[in-house]
Amino acid sequence: MRVVEEASIRAVVSVAEARQAVHDAFCALADGTVLAPEEMAMKLEHGGELHVKGAYLGGQFIAFKAATGGFPGGGNSGFTSVIDGETGAPVAILRDGGWLTEMRTAAASAVSAGALARPDSRRLAILGGGYQAAFQVEALRDVFAFESVLVWSRTVETASRFAAANQAKQASSVAEAVAGADIIICCTPSHEPLLHASMLDAGSHVIAMGADMVGKRELAPDVLEAATLITADAVDVASRVGELQHAPDQLSRAINLGDVLTGRSTGRNAAEGFTVTDLCGLGVQDAAMAQLVMSRLAD
Repeated sequence: MRVVEEASIRAVVSVAEARQAVHDAFCALADGTVLAPEEMAMKLEHGGELHVKGAYLGGQFIAFKAATGGFPGGGNSGFTSVIDGETGAPVAILRDGGWLTEMRTAAASAVSAGALARPDSRRLAILGGGYQAAFQVEALRDVFAFESVLVWSRTVETASRFAAANQAKQASSVAEAVAGADIIICCTPSHEPLLHASMLDAGSHVIAMGADMVGKRELAPDVLEAATLITADAVDVASRVGELQHAPDQLSRAINLGDVLTGRSTGRNAAEGFTVTDLCGLGVQDAAMAQLVMSRLAD
């Protein structure tokens, strides 16, 4: 069995390739051509989280990843196990340290924004200045030519450090960060609403990806109520662990992002109003990233 280290993985995966892989995974999910079991997740008393997700997209490999974050003794970490789809034998361990998870998470936001944000979007707001936020900015900048990026964090030092490292401007409040923003990324571990509908401008696109476990939330109820369109990476998953867990009355009008990408559902149809995508992170994304790595290593 092959063990592939993080440096080798980073060397063969680009932001654009990750975005395409995740896009195709969402489309395959919409087409019903994948096997994707429910994830296993747990949160320890000290705040650390573990997520195990995976899928079989067809083809040569099955892939499952284990990702950790929030552990007091360390940062984010993880690995992906790759299994031969014909024999069931282990083929490789991708010891990426959680990098593939960060990449596919940001890639999903870029896919959502590419499909639902206005093409002329020039202002990006980031709520949360942690490790994932930098991946988000990189992935969105690969699609849009932003003129400004504003960041807000509960910790002033975190926002300041992020702004300096990512050519962004620090905002003193959520309202200041999102004022006039075309695209808003919510990537915090919040359990209380941060973003309210009154803060949003017409034509904006909101991507909430911090809520991925029971109890987490970043959006006030009126954001989903007022949105002209609600999408999710998977509505059934979001209804349990995403923003939609807090808005069951909005489930009937939420649609899967893959249905927009494949043309089964319409996306943004006007510049007025604002749209929302609820991203929880799916095993199909992890499998797609593993397939991408394996294909590049075979070249």
